[in-house]
Amino acid sequence: MQKRKDIIQAAEQLFYKNGFHGTSTDRICIEAGVSTRTLYRYFPSREQLTEAVMMARRARFFSGLYPPDNPQAIERLFGELARWTAEYGADGCFFLKLSGEYAQENMRLSALALDFRYALRDYIFTCVKSVGLADAVWMLFEGAITAAVILGPQAAHHAGNAAAILMTHKEEGE
Repeated sequence: MQKRKDIIQAAEQLFYKNGFHGTSTDRICIEAGVSTRTLYRYFPSREQLTEAVMMARRARFFSGLYPPDNPQAIERLFGELARWTAEYGADGCFFLKLSGEYAQENMRLSALALDFRYALRDYIFTCVKSVGLADAVWMLFEGAITAAVILGPQAAHHAGNAAAILMTHKEEGE
């Protein structure tokens, strides 16, 4: 099973840096330290590998979050975004990149990528419990992903601070 994990990890890094179509199978094999035959034993198609990478990344991200009923859930969400930006890079959203590259050729992969975005939005809505405020927090999160291209992890900290201010004012107004 370690080889499977190595393949997924190598593919994820290469897909994020070079794009999904810009990453060759040979390059994935070299980075993972496996043969092409081993790669295809675990992932008979490029689409299956791409889906496995998506699911692993999604599970890792959500595993770092607090349950939605935790009062610190939104603060943790922005903290995780800052940590991910520092650790994995600030070149935009992996899932939006995937959706864009596969939008015209593989609707299943594109839909799975967008499903992450919907799940993230649902998480924020469950945490905040106020539609208007949840939309604002969600947009701050989305904006922080884009701003991180210029500001790095600080973008998530700034957006998290703005979210905290919005949520504090909302609680005071209730």
